[in-house]
Amino acid sequence: MIYGSECFINDFTNLGYQPELAKGGDGLIYAVFKEFEVPIGKFSGKIIDLALIVPSDYPRMVHSSIHVKATPQLFEKTDTLSGVRNIIDSSLGPEWRYWSCAFKAVPEDTAKHLMSQITGVFKRA
Repeated sequence: MIYGSECFINDFTNLGYQPELAKGGDGLIYAVFKEFEVPIGKFSGKIIDLALIVPSDYPRMVHSSIHVKATPQLFEKTDTLSGVRNIIDSSLGPEWRYWSCAFKAVPEDTAKHLMSQITGVFKRA
């Protein structure tokens, strides 16, 4: 079985996405989804760049965050609400924001389930 970034790219490509790998300032590997259209919620229709950390043991694990680059930003660090959302600096650079989330890896169709969880984040934003 294939793990890590190769599996991640394959899974998301099979779903119709075209993620590109990038290394963050923290040394971690990210998958960047350029020109991602927010599917639902108050930001529905906005075009952003979305990034996810790609764990070396994906699909067994997924990272609990999304990284968002938007102009203007969808949320700033001042939009943090205790117990609701945590927005902090991203290791991808100053134009990015890290949104803390609670994603769970699902053994089958991991990419599909992860994208569903991301949709839920935007629905609740």
